[in-house]
Amino acid sequence: MSRTGKIARLPHELRGRLNRRLQDGESGTALLKWLNALPEVQEVLKEEFDGRPIIEENLTAWKQGGYRDWERHEESSDFVRGLVGWSDDLGNAADDIEISDRLSAVLAAELARVAEALLEQAKDPRERWDRLREILQELIRLRKEDHKTARLVMDRERWDLEYGNLQDEKSEREHEETKSKLTAPVLASLHLKSMAEAFGGGEAGEKIAAYLLEVKHDLKPGTLDRPKSAAPSKPKPASPDSKPGSKLN
Repeated sequence: MSRTGKIARLPHELRGRLNRRLQDGESGTALLKWLNALPEVQEVLKEEFDGRPIIEENLTAWKQGGYRDWERHEESSDFVRGLVGWSDDLGNAADDIEISDRLSAVLAAELARVAEALLEQAKDPRERWDRLREILQELIRLRKEDHKTARLVMDRERWDLEYGNLQDEKSEREHEETKSKLTAPVLASLHLKSMAEAFGGGEAGEKIAAYLLEVKHDLKPGTLDRPKSAAPSKPKPASPDSKPGSKLN
């Protein structure tokens, strides 16, 4: 809720200081003297309230409104901080389990404490029985949540295991594919001669065998083509002037 009084219009940090001094029990007279003497307060009062000072009625209205809101907020913050502190202590004792498990442990411990207090107050056997039934219902509800959480943890662990296995299989498959690609040209070359002979040998047989092996091993076309042997060089024709047995002059 937005407040528009003199104190509500003061800066947030200044209102916090005022609230802490109220919480410490400081008197209204001392607070009014302190507030009205501050330059930042005087500036706000001058700009928005024609310079009129903060008076007892303003402070009383703030105690019943803004200060109570601040107290409730502080209590809620203290409660949350307390829960976190308890859960941290229990978490350390339980080897750092997850926060949801910590909170469950806190609630279980709190339930046990309340149950003990209720049973101590109940002297009549019938009343004790009613108390036990109420506590039992709460305990059953808490245990159901614990079992549900345990199932979720098991499902997550199972999924992590299956995912890990899939990753291992993928890595193994990629490794085998890499090895296959590296060794394919060598294996294909080893079978080229025998397969070429099966297709009649010669250049035609080699071409057919090379094509089939390249397809089988997923090789780039032309990988198994053998370089053609260079044709024998023809002897240079003899010079017409040269004769057998002739000597140069």
